[in-house]
Formats: sequence, structure tokens, C-alpha cells
Amino acid sequence: MKALCHLNGRILPLSEARIDPLDRGFLFGDALYEVVKVRSGIVFELDAHLDRMSRTFEQTGIGEPPDLAAACRELVEAVELDTGFLYMQVTRGVAPRTHLPPAGMTPTVFILPALYDFDSPASRKIRTISERDYRWRKCDIKSTSLIATVLGKVSAESAGADEILFVSGDGVVREGGQTNFFVRRDDALETHPADHRILPGVTRQLLLGLAREAGLPLNETAPRLSQRADWQEAFICGTLTGVQPVVELDGEPIAGGRVGEWTQRLAAANEHYELEWITAAARLVATPIEG
Repeated sequence: MKALCHLNGRILPLSEARIDPLDRGFLFGDALYEVVKVRSGIVFELDAHLDRMSRTFEQTGIGEPPDLAAACRELVEAVELDTGFLYMQVTRGVAPRTHLPPAGMTPTVFILPALYDFDSPASRKIRTISERDYRWRKCDIKSTSLIATVLGKVSAESAGADEILFVSGDGVVREGGQTNFFVRRDDALETHPADHRILPGVTRQLLLGLAREAGLPLNETAPRLSQRADWQEAFICGTLTGVQPVVELDGEPIAGGRVGEWTQRLAAANEHYELEWITAAARLVATPIEG
């Protein structure tokens, strides 16, 4: 893959990209980001990611740049990226360092491509630890201010685990550091409702639809640690993660450490949807425009 990036409307060598030290993304974490999957040279569900980003532009007042979708597709073509992802970051822009941003700022737009080998569906046995959720109360905003998640991932690594699960003071399991979390209990799926306490994942939303299509009972009700003995299975999901089973929490097995039937079904359904979507999108790209 060519070592290129997109910066403020230009595709250029990554080694030549420069960000102003007075950029508010650098100084304050005053920035938003998205990660979008690329498969067979196609950007998967880009519109869904950009729709979520648009909502956070409105929430934060950061100016929404035009033509982000076109910039993503142009960069994928320029670097000849077949399988991987794009990291897309938009900051409020450059200004003298003061907490109150001046009006009329021009956002900084940075898009970075990366190669990535995606795990097969439901192929990993994920070990997790729980930790008191010390993050801010606007987790639905996909901000670059991720020090809390970084600390959580460090804790997981130190414990020999793969993922952190953030839990409220009264034992409600909210989400993972990079993923959304589901359990099956009493033959129904449970996952935290999409409110300000979690990021409304694109894959999470897709799985809700796939579960309903498969006739799997579903409750957007947060799992509770006090009920973990009743969990029949558990899994995490995300753009880069896909659907992967969670077999351990805080050193104790979940459902005997087995990969659950519903986890496998939803992982397979998600993979099927993705392949069908990519195939259809590739046909559209290959079809010449008449007229």
C-alpha cells in the first residue's frame, strides 16, 4: 500500500503531512473521528458512519467539511487499499490556545489508510475484565479524547485480557473500550440502550436488525453483573472486531467458556450481509454511467 494520506483536501505522502501545533485537536482533543472498514477496495457502510459523524458535528458545533465520502473513496483508490480501514479525524481547527473557540473556524480534516487483517467471524475467544466507568457522560460523541479508553485497555493488557468492559457503579455493563457488548439471558439478547452512556455502534445497529430478521428475541436492556450466572453466552462487536464471543469476565468463564449458538449465527449473518453489500457496491462502481 502506498504511504499516502488525505489532509485538508490534498492527497500527499504521509511523511510530508504537517499539523499546526495550535490545532485544537492536538491541544484539547477538540475533534471527532470515525473508523471505516475497507474490503475488496470498497468502503463498507460509509454513509452510516458519516451520518453518525454528522450528528456529532451538530452536537459539538464543529464545522462539517464537505465531500468526506468522496475524499475517502479517492484515498482508497490512490493508495490501492484492498483490505484494511480508514481513520478519519476532523478537528475544530487552528486558533490561539484558549478554551473558548473563536467563531468561524476552518476544520482540519485528516484521513489515514491502514492495512488490517480481519479475524474470521466468531473465531476468537475474547477475555474481558470489568472496570468502573470513569468516562464522561457524552460517550455517544465519538471524540478523540480517549485517555479513559487507553487506560482501560492498559488495565486489560496488564490482566492478560483482550478487552475492557465499562460498568456503572450499580453493576450495569455499558460497553467495551472499542466495542459494544451483548449477552443472551433467558433466551433473549440484551444490550445497553443507545443513550449518552455508550457509542451507538454501526455494527451494533446492524446486528439489532439481523437479530430481528432471524427472529431472535431482543431487549435493549443493559446486562447486569449481578445476573452473569444467567448469561447463556456473550459477544462483542465493532467495525474492526466484527462479532467475537466473550468467554471470560474477570477471570471467570461465561457459560462454561463456550462459544454460543446465537453468537455464531449472528457472526455468520453479519459476514453474509457484509459480503452481499460489498458485492453490490462493487457492481455499482463497475457499471458505466450512460448518457
